[in-house]
Amino acid sequence: MAVGFRKGKEASMAKGGGAPVQPVREASRPPRDNPAPGRRLLSLVRDEPGPTGRGTSWAYIDLDDPGASRKEPLRDGLFSPSRATGLSFALLVLLALLVLVGAAMVLSTSFVASLGPNGSGSPFAIFERQLIWIVIGFAVFFLVSRVNPRRIAPISRFFLVPAILLLLVVLVPGVGVTVGGSSRWLGISFLRFQPSEIVKVAVVLYLAGFFTPAVPERLRKLKAAGPAIVLTGTAALLVLLEPDMGTALVIGTILLGVLFLAGMRMRTYLPFVTVTVVLATAAAMAQSYRRNRLLSFLHPWKNRLLYSYQEVQGLVAFATGGLHGVGLGAGSAKWGYLPNSQTDFIYAVLGQEAGLIGCLVVLAALAALTVVIIKIGLNASSRFEFLFCSGVAMWIGAQTLFNIGAVVGVLPVTGVPLPLISAGGTSLVVLMAALGLVNGTARRPAERFGQAPARTRSLR
Repeated sequence: MAVGFRKGKEASMAKGGGAPVQPVREASRPPRDNPAPGRRLLSLVRDEPGPTGRGTSWAYIDLDDPGASRKEPLRDGLFSPSRATGLSFALLVLLALLVLVGAAMVLSTSFVASLGPNGSGSPFAIFERQLIWIVIGFAVFFLVSRVNPRRIAPISRFFLVPAILLLLVVLVPGVGVTVGGSSRWLGISFLRFQPSEIVKVAVVLYLAGFFTPAVPERLRKLKAAGPAIVLTGTAALLVLLEPDMGTALVIGTILLGVLFLAGMRMRTYLPFVTVTVVLATAAAMAQSYRRNRLLSFLHPWKNRLLYSYQEVQGLVAFATGGLHGVGLGAGSAKWGYLPNSQTDFIYAVLGQEAGLIGCLVVLAALAALTVVIIKIGLNASSRFEFLFCSGVAMWIGAQTLFNIGAVVGVLPVTGVPLPLISAGGTSLVVLMAALGLVNGTARRPAERFGQAPARTRSLR
């Protein structure tokens, strides 16, 4: 245990004999603030993580009298107490900033689509729906933040199979809702949700739970990691059949990232990455429309009236924005020139209306959010929390890279929304739920400071 005293009889035995001795307080010790009557000054220390990575135990240490220190069997339940930390505050600030910018951009880009042939007749219909999802998202975020991530680790591997079943239901003719040639939704009217978004968080939970125990055995050989690879690959394949190539790429990126951070051997990892990239490329090139869309970004102006139309219009929006932009709401790209301006290409409208400065601010906020999540994972007290936070960071980073890369013309258009910015209820709520669990991780390392021991036992 990482403390400056010894447990049991060792704490009260002299070096040369077997008779217990009482600890003597050093006279030169600086005086401490007087505690409340009947209370001792207690500090909190942490044991080293166990080999299975299931977290750490905590002990109250009497700073004034180490020999009389007490260890308390502290409560570590599903909703164990927590407290705010600097990382959790930074996470909340960045989340609020990005959601606020997203709401403003959805308001600016959606009123034309709301009045279109598929709209409801109100210019604020999409924006009002997005506000409802934002409220639900924050409620879910604060609720999930109270959950102790270490307590859900044993059941984290049971979320992926139901999510895969939802993907199968989406592909059933007449059940899945088809929009624009893709069957990605379940539900009716505005009460629709995308199972592919739920699969993302289910994959992160499953991989974090799978690679938490028995780490060496499951990372030494590819066969031992087979169940995780097969289930995650099945989920990505079903998403690709919807078709939703962008989400399938995000799921594949999460898998490769978690395998690397979990510690898979390079001689096993590198061949697996090579085979995965080859298979993904073959699947993307199997259909002519996917092949044309993937390759058109190399020469967008040659196909500006067909496969590269959306990409070219996005570049035109950037070109007219300049450094400061034309002003919020004054952009012309959303007036039917740029398809999906409130979802996949909302960053292009941001570039036109807020200029290069606005784009850099949003990009910096997304990068800072990813870094904060990584730091939370590095400071976590269990392997499960570290892997989960790493998976969420790769989820946000991959979506940001694929979305912005497509909008600025350096990557193919894959239809991935910009995290926390693009319009969409399921993607927003699911991501905020995942960030709530990350916030719960950030609040747990300091959760027991200031908690008075309800029941103690002496180490002597």
